[in-house]
Amino acid sequence: MQSSEAVGWSVMGTGTITTEHMVAAIRSAGQEPLWVVSRNRQYAAHFSQDMQIPGVALDARRALEDPRVGFAYVSAVRDRRRHYILAAAAQRKHVLCDGPIAGSSRLAASLVETCRTAGITLALHQPFRTLSPHQTMRRLLLEGEIGTLQSLLIARGAPFQPPPNRHADEAVDRGNALFEASIDSIDLARFLTGQEPVAVSALSASPAQGETDQQSYALGLSGGAVLQSYESFTTAEFESIVMLAGDRGTLIAHGTLSGKGAGTLVRRLNGRNELIPVRERDPHVTTIEAFLALPRKPATWMSLGEDNVIALRAAEAIRAARNKRPVSIGTVDAKTSAGGSHP
Repeated sequence: MQSSEAVGWSVMGTGTITTEHMVAAIRSAGQEPLWVVSRNRQYAAHFSQDMQIPGVALDARRALEDPRVGFAYVSAVRDRRRHYILAAAAQRKHVLCDGPIAGSSRLAASLVETCRTAGITLALHQPFRTLSPHQTMRRLLLEGEIGTLQSLLIARGAPFQPPPNRHADEAVDRGNALFEASIDSIDLARFLTGQEPVAVSALSASPAQGETDQQSYALGLSGGAVLQSYESFTTAEFESIVMLAGDRGTLIAHGTLSGKGAGTLVRRLNGRNELIPVRERDPHVTTIEAFLALPRKPATWMSLGEDNVIALRAAEAIRAARNKRPVSIGTVDAKTSAGGSHP
């Protein structure tokens, strides 16, 4: 990555509380946010004042042309991410972006290719990859602690809640909430297992057309394992589960997908449960440090643009499979349900 004196950042978007945490993480890494970019001048000015960032711009080019700026953090709403990524690529600035980078795999692939041609890094801020329980699960699986992986289970449910925003009038895209949830689950599954999605089946509790608040799907993975996932905004909140099941044991992470803490990790071997201690780290600082290390270190856990394209393609396949008419089992006659007809 850039090794010159250009250690400044341009922050694109001001809407989420997460952006504030990322600004603090940038400073913790010894670098400096120099510009705030937003379509709304008032929002940009307020964010600049709150976070003590000197530059304010409505035009991304003004910030990115600053020779002190080497990096862009894109936290704008999804439909604006393309604009900022392209602007950064035009100025040869490395990009860290909230996911997904686009609303379709086709557009995402185009952005990845543009960044590759420009010679810049396009990486994603994917909090699930950063959590210590998930990184520990991945390491223990690679070390053979549970034998050969057979299946992966991801389950989470809670009433729909928009992400914490700085502005009460920020639009909330509930229609795509489950779509983006499946992108995150698939990305986490690929990270944990090192396997790729190859086949899909899906079911939702909605009509065949349109979005839904509840879905279940299964993915066949390239290494022979099966991912089973359940995501819902219709249930009362329950503790999320991420489970890797092998032929010798199981790793189970509880409460890691709620955004309310690191959660816990349990290893089950020989019929006994063992709580595995994990070291909590600031996920925002961890993300910034890993991003700045690219490409000096291989991207062993960080999500790159190419990873997001794969996750988007799989999520699109899930949505397509979910919209197919399910096979009806029909009803069972009460007279024959016990195993035979009666006179």
